[in-house]
Amino acid sequence: MRVLIADHESCERDTLVEQCHSRGGLGNLIVVESGAEAVEQIRLYRPDIALLACELKDMTGFDVLSALDDHERPATIMVGRDNRYAAQALSSVAVDYLTRPISADRLALALKRASPGKRRAVHRPAAKRVPTVEKSATLYADSRQLGQRDRLVGERAGRIYFFSPVAIDYIEADSNYVKIHVGSERYMNRDSLTRLSALLANIGFVRISRAVLLNLQRVSFAQREGRGVLAFVLESGARVVSSTGFRLESGAQLRIARTRGTRSRSRIG
Repeated sequence: MRVLIADHESCERDTLVEQCHSRGGLGNLIVVESGAEAVEQIRLYRPDIALLACELKDMTGFDVLSALDDHERPATIMVGRDNRYAAQALSSVAVDYLTRPISADRLALALKRASPGKRRAVHRPAAKRVPTVEKSATLYADSRQLGQRDRLVGERAGRIYFFSPVAIDYIEADSNYVKIHVGSERYMNRDSLTRLSALLANIGFVRISRAVLLNLQRVSFAQREGRGVLAFVLESGARVVSSTGFRLESGAQLRIARTRGTRSRSRIG
């Protein structure tokens, strides 16, 4: 088998090279540092397997896969520092996900799963895999729900901040990132709302729309806006609105009290 390794960190890259050499049975390794090089070398040499770091110096490993057509993609094993990208990797065309430090046995298992005999399973059309995204994220999150003593990470102006979940007002989806709203400040993180919804469900966060995950502990009151829509006013003064598609979920979890009159005030249960 011919294997491509893409990792911009020399130490981690050398470790993978050494492990692949010690395993035996592999052809010449193709070793690159950037995503652009990975795309070029994959198209040129057509490796059987690619070991892609989730974070490269010019793009992500997922960007590399997106740049390739279905027939160009090798069986892919994604590699990350932690489980942050696990759900995204397993809901994409990747056949396995490894976290560092990688043991020789775990790498051997991943290479076995990605062997040419299993490549047909790798190239399933994306449309057939979309429904599995939330299921994969939920299964992963269920194994490690966050508590109030855990921390979420956000970045702003080149600095990284750590937040207790209870201090967060709400989290908003923004393409491949999320915005973490804390008071009047916003922080960015490369994560998915689906994964965070499952992680934070046990401490009072509820998905009120496709784009908003709300911390109920930070809500002062909610008002009906008509057609099943609720407007939530937070202690910080921020106002977020649910979508009609989530009205039943919001109503069930918030136990909205029935009131009379045109100006109704809702009770958070």
